[in-house]
Amino acid sequence: MDKKESRIISNALYFEEVAYQLRAGKEVCIRVKGNSMLPFIKSGDRVLLVSYRSDRLFLGANILAKYDGNFVFHRYVGQKNGNIVLAGDGNLVLQEYILDSDIIAIGLLHYPDESDAPLNIDNRWKRMRGMIWYHLRIVRRLFASLKRIF
Repeated sequence: MDKKESRIISNALYFEEVAYQLRAGKEVCIRVKGNSMLPFIKSGDRVLLVSYRSDRLFLGANILAKYDGNFVFHRYVGQKNGNIVLAGDGNLVLQEYILDSDIIAIGLLHYPDESDAPLNIDNRWKRMRGMIWYHLRIVRRLFASLKRIF
């Protein structure tokens, strides 16, 4: 029986290496941690990233960015006062405001549930679906409130 070795490193060191590999022109696959991208991407799923080079950013794109000293993988939902607005699909209220220079990568593929069969998350339909889900936040908040009451 082969025993896999694992090491724990800080998020800062991990994402420093991810950013380095992306700047070198490589694609990088990372494991998502947390539930902020539910229902589309869950904790433990993997996403394939490519470097963001100030190309045109499509509304609804999934991006890796630096925000408030941390790294987030959230959806690009708009612009406000010269800032790029991000929101996790699972968030009902929170948004992050970042600069273009804070964007590290764009998500291309999603590998759900330890699957080797990728799903393209950088196509028009997936971006539009994410934006529809984002704009349903008010309805989702209402249902969440009703669920707590009953």
